[in-house]
Amino acid sequence: MNDLTFNILKIVVSVSCALIALYLVPFIKNKLKEDKYSDLVVIIHTAVQAAEQTIGAGKGKIKKAEVVAFVSNWLNEHKIDISEDQLDRLIEAAVFQMNLEIK
Repeated sequence: MNDLTFNILKIVVSVSCALIALYLVPFIKNKLKEDKYSDLVVIIHTAVQAAEQTIGAGKGKIKKAEVVAFVSNWLNEHKIDISEDQLDRLIEAAVFQMNLEIK
């Protein structure tokens, strides 16, 4: 292999690595975050439905406390960090969705 071919090959490899670092790595990270978010939504919906089933109608504060405790433990185990406000909103959305499905 002559020097010109080798230099062109080095440039192509360098540009390819730069493009991978610039586009592919953030894409993969974003995809993993989307998967974790999807898992979180499923966990919250399941916890809300389980609280409704096991604790029963009414007793909203008790059910919410159970859901928050369960989901917080799951978040800690999976090293996912969200604010209390975000968690509260996701739980309320799950309750709203569950109530729509009941009607």
